[in-house]
Amino acid sequence: MRNAVLASVLALVAINASGCLRCGAFSGGGNKVYQRNSAEMLVLCDNGGFVARLSDRTIEGLYLDNGDGTGLANNGPDGELAFDTKTNSDATLSTPQLGDSTWTQMNLDATALDHSDVLCQDLVNRDWWQAQQ
Repeated sequence: MRNAVLASVLALVAINASGCLRCGAFSGGGNKVYQRNSAEMLVLCDNGGFVARLSDRTIEGLYLDNGDGTGLANNGPDGELAFDTKTNSDATLSTPQLGDSTWTQMNLDATALDHSDVLCQDLVNRDWWQAQQ
């Protein structure tokens, strides 16, 4: 079931401009979208949040980019460390707490970034978002 949900999200991200459901302003240009194992997705949002769609669960929370190729992601509901990030020399992203496989940044056009931004903008509706801002 989770793979079906993830496939739906990835399909949504892949919609081209002619099939766009809410295009116009094209937000999300600062988001970074990563994929691994062809079924998992990580979005580091330009609004300071993140969404990790993993094969066995989804994690959401706040993300802090340290500006030096590393970052910290805190679980939204409890504020605990969810994972840390490190950009590797081959431009992949490591998240040790989420397993050994690295993430590859997806090269998305403006429309696909706009669609991925739906996940980021939805974070602001969470109770924990308001409490931690």
